[in-house]
Amino acid sequence: MKTMRFFWMLGIVSLSLSAFGQTSRAYLLQEADDYFKAGRYWDAFFRYRECAKLPEFQSESKIADQVTNSSHAMYLTKKFQDYNAMRKYEPAKTNLIELISLNPNDPNRGELPKITLAQGAELQRLAWRQNTPQATADMLKRAIMFYHQAIREGLMDESIAMTIRQCEASIKDTGVTDAGPILAAEPVQNGKTVPAQSLAPVASPRKASTTPPTVIILPSEQGSSTTKQN
Repeated sequence: MKTMRFFWMLGIVSLSLSAFGQTSRAYLLQEADDYFKAGRYWDAFFRYRECAKLPEFQSESKIADQVTNSSHAMYLTKKFQDYNAMRKYEPAKTNLIELISLNPNDPNRGELPKITLAQGAELQRLAWRQNTPQATADMLKRAIMFYHQAIREGLMDESIAMTIRQCEASIKDTGVTDAGPILAAEPVQNGKTVPAQSLAPVASPRKASTTPPTVIILPSEQGSSTTKQN
């Protein structure tokens, strides 16, 4: 009777340990997901790698994908921070947009409209360094476009509306009457193939004759000879 009770208790303990192990492994994956959402990509990378080694997760492609995504997110974060520190706003925004596409909860997502606002401010500052009123007006219109984009991206700042009005007043001061929107120039298409029919024919070079010239000696009245070459 005591032996049966011992094995019964041992079975309960084994089941409890197994359930605890499964719970802890599921918690490990949840922890990796939480790290990723919080932008702690370094911690998420190693947690996902631990999960990938577990037998129950080896068949899930999500784990392997998240290992790759965590590594790439670390790279994008570093590139974004470096470009943003150097005020290279366009590449900084490109890396940040790709980072947000990987993780919509990335803690840097609020920087996107701020970068757009900085792009507009830079164009507004450079507008008055242009050589012609038309170039100044065009750059101010581009600045206004960036300001509106920053508003669409979620930046709520009352000073933006005032800045837009200042740009519009400055455009009037330039005297440029064309206030239409600036259209992006179409990309130049290089490497067009020229049809063979449009090429002018090129004459073949004349080959040198291999036959030696014929020499005719004509008699001269004074005993001299004249040589004629054909």
